[in-house]
Amino acid sequence: MRVSQARVFVADSTLVTSGCRDRLKQVPASMRRRLSSYSKLIVTAIMELAERENCVHNMPVVLATRHGDLHRTEKLLRTLVQGEVLSPTQFGLSVNNAVLGQYSMAVGNQQAMTTVSGGEETYPLGWLEAIAQVSNEFDQVLLVVADETPPEVYKKQQNSPIHAFAQAVLLDRNNGREVILDQSGESAKNDDAYEVVEKLQHCLEQGHQSLAVNYGSKAWSWHVD
Repeated sequence: MRVSQARVFVADSTLVTSGCRDRLKQVPASMRRRLSSYSKLIVTAIMELAERENCVHNMPVVLATRHGDLHRTEKLLRTLVQGEVLSPTQFGLSVNNAVLGQYSMAVGNQQAMTTVSGGEETYPLGWLEAIAQVSNEFDQVLLVVADETPPEVYKKQQNSPIHAFAQAVLLDRNNGREVILDQSGESAKNDDAYEVVEKLQHCLEQGHQSLAVNYGSKAWSWHVD
């Protein structure tokens, strides 16, 4: 099914490429010690956005990630290969929604938490899920997109993204810059996942721009008012 003209407003957004110690201090120390570098990226992005938008900690969250906490998972797989017993804690923290559970407990957010993983198209599909929630259920939704470069053992199969990142985007039903998500036939580039996020973040900050990206045989585009 082709997506056509999915509309939403973006009230604010931020993009981070590393964890921030000061922002992570808002997480209890006992919980902070369990955060991986991937989880720290996500929490940092959310906390940074929340400094400007204090409503962030009381809204539904959609987390879109292609790889999840893959470095933690790779360590677990190595443990299995070595014939050792898995840590129940590390196993529990390796699932895609674990970081959302940690975040929600840290700030007391009891709203709905959704994770999306759609292979190469994870980024546009994350947007689509968040837009659908804003259109049909909630006035505001926090979209978080995050991934790290894959562990060395996987890089022959997949080396995207070229840089770790987490982007937090506050989607609103009525206020902000209007964004139209579309599957289009227009000329598009095959950019790396990080480059796509970086370019769209620039579009969201500047306004009146468009971005089109090829994902295999499909082209997705964002038009920012």
